Amino acid sequence: MRKSDGQVVERKLGNIQAFNEGAVDFETWFKNNEKLFYSELNALKKMVINPEKCISIGIGDGLFAEKLGIKIGVEPSKSMAELARKRGIKVIEAKAEDLPFEDSSCTQLLLGTILCYVENQEKAIEEAYRVLKKDGEVIVSILPAEGPFALLYRVAKNEGYYDEKISPKIPYPLKFIEKANWIASDELIDLMEKVGFRDIQSVQTLINNPKYCDEEIEEAIPGYKKGSYIVFKGVK
Repeated sequence: MRKSDGQVVERKLGNIQAFNEGAVDFETWFKNNEKLFYSELNALKKMVINPEKCISIGIGDGLFAEKLGIKIGVEPSKSMAELARKRGIKVIEAKAEDLPFEDSSCTQLLLGTILCYVENQEKAIEEAYRVLKKDGEVIVSILPAEGPFALLYRVAKNEGYYDEKISPKIPYPLKFIEKANWIASDELIDLMEKVGFRDIQSVQTLINNPKYCDEEIEEAIPGYKKGSYIVFKGVK
């Protein structure tokens, strides 16, 4: 990024080592849990109505963005960004807390389950508000802290392994949850409202127990008090 005087500003991308080293593992996990992937995708499709106007923040490997039709993204992990570029997506390497866009310049942003990885959750929401135009929309997906998946991941993180009696057949790699900081649904709503977002809507999916989450593709339903995967939308 450059300041108005042309000086180059270095962007610190934060601790992304696990995703740089395990980008392929991340992609493989979704391929091995394909029905779970489509359950989450169904929820996102309820909110991302005009993908040509949407920028994905924390685009990862571009797997979701490609299916949604999103063509631009932001991602701090070089390895993840490279996978997304191979899908034909334009990716800028930057953090959610320091977006490379001017004030009031974007129409819609998708923050896809990245709040558990950012260094400052409130700053990430503030940045989304800053760069959105008036009446622009932010879409935020989370695995809520109070939900079964986040609880399962916390137990696995603390014990150092997944108990196969209560876990999915192919669980999420531990290296991707070692530094995760899960946010609760009500906490996210409070953050969005504090920053200034209004007309907050939500849809939820992955109602099934995590052990059986990949047995069927689930449709998204309104609300946020049942699912393990919730997508919120707010208007500036």
